[in-house]
Amino acid sequence: MFKVVLNRDNLEKAMLRHNLSRKLLAKKIGLSPSYLCRILAGKQAPTAAVRQQLLDYFKGSSFDDLFTIQENGAGNDD
Repeated sequence: MFKVVLNRDNLEKAMLRHNLSRKLLAKKIGLSPSYLCRILAGKQAPTAAVRQQLLDYFKGSSFDDLFTIQENGAGNDD
């Protein structure tokens, strides 16, 4: 199995370029601040819809800029 995780460093750089706080970004893309915080902390993987919302908002960023695909192997506690 594979999972898509947020590239937190690149997203935070994009947020800085757009002068956005987490709370403001959440509002602009229609998420709750707590949900965005869980995604940024790596506690929850972004859904396909959330990934698309982020890509639509940060038009200058590619999928590979904002996300990483990880193999989700058995026994992996990450």
